[in-house]
Amino acid sequence: MRISEIKEYLVSIKPYIIFSCYIFLISAILGYIFAQNNPDEITKFLEEIKSLFPIDEESTPFQIFLFIFENNVSKIFLLLPLGIFAGIFPLFFVSANGLVFGIFAQISSSLISWEFFILGIAPHGIIEIPVLLLATAISLKIGKVAIWKILKKDKDFLSEFSKAIKFYILILLPLLLIAALIEAYITPFFISLAL
Repeated sequence: MRISEIKEYLVSIKPYIIFSCYIFLISAILGYIFAQNNPDEITKFLEEIKSLFPIDEESTPFQIFLFIFENNVSKIFLLLPLGIFAGIFPLFFVSANGLVFGIFAQISSSLISWEFFILGIAPHGIIEIPVLLLATAISLKIGKVAIWKILKKDKDFLSEFSKAIKFYILILLPLLLIAALIEAYITPFFISLAL
C-alpha cells in the first residue's frame, strides 16, 4: 500500500473518523459523569475489569506486552467483519471504550490526580486511541457499503473489504505493536512519576 493510497483511503473514511470521534467523546463524558454519580457501581465495575486481566505484580513487561497486543489485535480486527452488520458492533465498540475512558479519567483524577491519569494514558494512548477510532471508522464504512450492496446500489463490496484488510495489516497492526510495547515498557515509568 503506497503512501498515496494510504492518503486516498484516509480521505475516503474521513466522515466516519469524525463521527467515531464524536461518539467516543460523548461516551467519555457520559462515563465520567456516571462514575462521578455512582461510586458503588464503579467499584463493582473495576473488580469485574480486574478479573478479566490475567496480569499481576509478578507479571514481566514481556508478558504484559503479549497480553495487551493480543487483546487489542483481537478486538480491533474483529471489528472488520462485524462492520457488515450495519455498523452496530463498531458503534457499540467505540461507545464502550469511550465510557471506560471517561470512567477511568474520573476515578484516576479524583483518587490520585489528573497528572496520574494523563501520564498513564498519554504514552500509549496517543497511538492506541487513534487506532481504535480508525478501526471503528473503517468498520462503519464497511457496514455502509454492505448495505448498499444489499440494496443493489453500485458499490464494489469486495474491493472495499480488500482495502480495509490491507490498511488493517499494514498500518493498524504495526501501530498496535508499538502501542503495546510503550504500554508495557514505558507507561509504567511515566506512572511512577505521578505517584
